[in-house]
Amino acid sequence: MRGGGVVVLPLLVTMGAGAVQAADNIVPVEVRQLYQGDKCNKLYVAVTVCNAAQQCRTVPDVLVDTGSPGLRLFRSALAGLELDAVTARGHPVGNWGRFTSGALWGTLHWAEVRIGGVATAAAIPIELFDNPGPDESLPSGYGSADARSKLRMTVGNGILGISPQRFAEVGYYVNVGSHGVRSKSDWEPVKIHDALKLANPIGHFPAPYDTGSVIRLPEVDRAGGQSTAQGWLGFGLGRPTAALFPQGGRLIVHELDQRRRFPAVVEQRPVEMMLDSGSNFLVLSLDPPGFPAHPNFARCYNPAALTPIDLRFPSAGRDIELARPLLVGSADQLHKARQGCAVLPTIAAGPRPEPGAAGAPDARRTNVLGLPFFFGRSVATGLKGAVNPYVQSAPKGAGDKGVAGAMSSRHGFVAFTD
Repeated sequence: MRGGGVVVLPLLVTMGAGAVQAADNIVPVEVRQLYQGDKCNKLYVAVTVCNAAQQCRTVPDVLVDTGSPGLRLFRSALAGLELDAVTARGHPVGNWGRFTSGALWGTLHWAEVRIGGVATAAAIPIELFDNPGPDESLPSGYGSADARSKLRMTVGNGILGISPQRFAEVGYYVNVGSHGVRSKSDWEPVKIHDALKLANPIGHFPAPYDTGSVIRLPEVDRAGGQSTAQGWLGFGLGRPTAALFPQGGRLIVHELDQRRRFPAVVEQRPVEMMLDSGSNFLVLSLDPPGFPAHPNFARCYNPAALTPIDLRFPSAGRDIELARPLLVGSADQLHKARQGCAVLPTIAAGPRPEPGAAGAPDARRTNVLGLPFFFGRSVATGLKGAVNPYVQSAPKGAGDKGVAGAMSSRHGFVAFTD
């Protein structure tokens, strides 16, 4: 499919909600708090890493993030497991990644990655990060944006990045201090080969599990929230994860642009949209007076009652309305997170202006369907270059011109039940 079009088609799978079971490529995940008063809407999975000697550690409580690529782990969670360093030009490699909470710095290491019964075909680069230290060497300028302490408290033992990207594209440095080159930092920016970059594990799984992922979360109490929610994470799109799609309903499919966004209409306002399981809020362009800001929770909307959102997706000259509407509720619900409530599906905030886009129209500010959107849905994320299996059976007239089921996706794609 080219041109970023939407396809809406009936689901063809027949397995109902009760048919889902753990399998090699389908593993349990859970929305929970890691400690009392932790943030809400955080989805966790267990990940196993192994070194060249096939010594392995299983790391629990790793955040599932469809908004970034690569496995990033807190070093102490490996319990002493030694991993070989990734090197370029004879020097150790580090990566400076940027997240909503700030910057995350770590060094790259080789590891085989296993999730459930599926493992990478060979060792891939993963990132290990530490708590900030007083004497550590960091890239120049990084310290002012360092969010490692904050991220350590909010992402558990690390981040499993399973976005459409096959690797993290930028932010690489080599440590040249051992060669006597010293400046403000021992780390210097470098361009490295793609094979040495922080890798999305899914792209290195064996076929047919190497095309993308599916997250399925249950319907939850949208009025009051709840303490936990159990769901599933599956690898491989189409037949390998058919059990994660409930019977009936429809599937909305969309190609992504180069920035991994797709167009949507929120309350009659055109926006750029992103699906991101690592975001714990909905981030939407909504106008007062129906959606006033909360006085104590920055950027959060605070309507007087649960309010449905008109969300539509442009397709073939018309807008496809979301049949199961999003609901936005009072930000006062965030007080429940401090009392152990991990699932708050109606929390929404306004989008931040993107760098260099001050004064830009809302269409230039990315709206985000964070984890609250995932509750009660199955959401698939296709990797860049993978064939999109969800458009092969599109009925006549269901989508845009140019739909071709056997065509590889240029920038990745998303598909979700409605």
